Amino acid sequence: MELRPLRTLVAIAEHGSFAAAALSFGLTQSAISLQMKALEESLGRRLFERKHRPPKLTEQGRLLVAEARQILSLYDRIFATDESLLAGDLVLGAVPTALGSIMPPALAGLRAQHPQLSIRVTSGLSEELATQLRSRELDAALASAPQHLAEGLRARTIRRDPLAVIAPLEMAGNRDRDLLERHPFIQFSRRAWAGEDIDRALRERNIQVKRAMEIDSLEAIFEMVRHRLGVSIVPLPFGRRPQAEGLRALPFGRPPLTRALVLLERSDSPKAALIGALASALTGVDRGDANFLKLTSS
Repeated sequence: MELRPLRTLVAIAEHGSFAAAALSFGLTQSAISLQMKALEESLGRRLFERKHRPPKLTEQGRLLVAEARQILSLYDRIFATDESLLAGDLVLGAVPTALGSIMPPALAGLRAQHPQLSIRVTSGLSEELATQLRSRELDAALASAPQHLAEGLRARTIRRDPLAVIAPLEMAGNRDRDLLERHPFIQFSRRAWAGEDIDRALRERNIQVKRAMEIDSLEAIFEMVRHRLGVSIVPLPFGRRPQAEGLRALPFGRPPLTRALVLLERSDSPKAALIGALASALTGVDRGDANFLKLTSS
């Protein structure tokens, strides 16, 4: 038996439907349905009650999900790295703000220390990465901290980036509220967990903004603000200094709010040693560079 149908079955159980599992694998719902029909025929068991919408697992289906998780975990362990050598493959996801800041120096240091370690990296929003992690497409994901950690996942806090209101140097306003309520607001996408947190904080502080744009690219937001099209609230990643880019940055909130970057992994991951080495490399990046956290209103 191939392992792909078992991974698909586990994904259906974790995501709750054929459609959601299909989305996590980048397949059509009909392709997922065909896989499950073929699996049922090969086993001679009815795994789903199809009179329900979406189809529900039968008792035999739930038992097979538990067995499939054990089989997949054992398979992953067989092909896991030799922990004593820190050699092997690690498939990693990261949010764009991390890819353009903390990730490159961390990976460079890790490669220098462990040349036999192979890391593949993909980019995505936090929720997308968490979904890929649960479906075992990723070994770990560097993402914004979730409001609620999904079952089967654990998180290691890597760093906290300050949330700042960024604006052109000459734009009037001495407080974060002044800048946000007087000028067009460029929203960091609410599809991103960090964007959700920013939107929630605005509501809690009852700050009335005039949304002009909603963008999921930090670079694009900086460009829009630099061209005097509005103000924004963004996480300031490692090494980013707005003053050097002709912008001012005011801390958002008192005390200033932060965005936590966490390294997500599955609780049963067979690659814990590799992920631990990666976590150490990531947390060590900003040593000796604490000044970047200082925000200025001048």
